[in-house]
Amino acid sequence: MTDVLNLIQDFTFTERLILARLMLDSILNSKTEDDADWMNLSLASFQKDWNNADDSIYNNWRELYDISEM
Repeated sequence: MTDVLNLIQDFTFTERLILARLMLDSILNSKTEDDADWMNLSLASFQKDWNNADDSIYNNWRELYDISEM
């Protein structure tokens, strides 16, 4: 770790900014991908649970509750 810090001290200001951005992007991108994966898993589970015969009555909820479209 000390070797890395010593190497970075020799970087120019611009090189440090580029390194910082690359490091930040690598963290943010992996988090975004993880979030998307979890969202896809939860959505698939939700759709599987929601699309069933017992809940099909709510598919036409506007008719059921006598609500006209705007």
